[in-house]
Amino acid sequence: MIRLAHFLDGLRCSCCETLDALWLDPVRGLVECHECGQKASVLVDGLGLADALDSLDAVDAVGSCGGGW
Repeated sequence: MIRLAHFLDGLRCSCCETLDALWLDPVRGLVECHECGQKASVLVDGLGLADALDSLDAVDAVGSCGGGW
């Protein structure tokens, strides 16, 4: 079975400073704190070529619509 999220052991949330509450969702490229709900976008190393191209298209689409960049 494939795990969709990975627990990030030993890291602290920069918002609420809770230790061991961060989870990485590599498919969506998000890290989320399960204590306060803060989310951050991340680049995940190890994507295949097709995944990398899809990610670049998504960034271009967000950037062109004024998504807060």
